[in-house]
Amino acid sequence: MKDGTYIVRLDHDGTPLLTNQVNMSDGYWVSDESGVSVHGELEANAVQDSLKLMDIKDGEIVGVWQNKEVSYIDRSYHFRNKDTALKAGEAFKQIAIWDCANSKALDIRYS
Repeated sequence: MKDGTYIVRLDHDGTPLLTNQVNMSDGYWVSDESGVSVHGELEANAVQDSLKLMDIKDGEIVGVWQNKEVSYIDRSYHFRNKDTALKAGEAFKQIAIWDCANSKALDIRYS
């Protein structure tokens, strides 16, 4: 699975699938605390199982990425304003938010 942010769609059986990748050139992605981590790379079945565990609904947005030997999938929200994104990240107890303009994670533990 390629790192990125995706729209979730439910197929005719209600199985969640990652569809279109969302590429933003501005603002910030912030994840909530409902994410799932998996050791190793995320394969299609692991993605579906993770989305079911998270009770993801049709049209929601998730971020997927791998860090070292752990893969993550999180419900994600986009904010255009940095201060709002920082507050949301703190409220969701995140250690970082994603800066879309600079394509990098911003550590918010010490903001």
